[in-house]
Amino acid sequence: MKKVVIIVIAVLLLCGFRAPNGNIISKGDLADKLIVNMGEPHQKTDLGMIQTRAFGGIAYIKREVWFYKIDDYNYRFVIENGQIVADHWSRF
Repeated sequence: MKKVVIIVIAVLLLCGFRAPNGNIISKGDLADKLIVNMGEPHQKTDLGMIQTRAFGGIAYIKREVWFYKIDDYNYRFVIENGQIVADHWSRF
């Protein structure tokens, strides 16, 4: 039982991205959490509006990609309607 608990805790700690100040940022969080922990992005790219059907009507989703560069790492976050839906990092 202890092994299961340790594995669950390890998975929870590894989920998401750790900001330079130590806070964990994961998919589903609001984009405001990025601004608070990492500041304004170096570049924002607007991907436009996407039309989709939802609950018998038409909904519009605004997509953006935010880029950060911290030390040797480049971070890319995809934001939909103010919520983080994807993250990616690379070195150099």
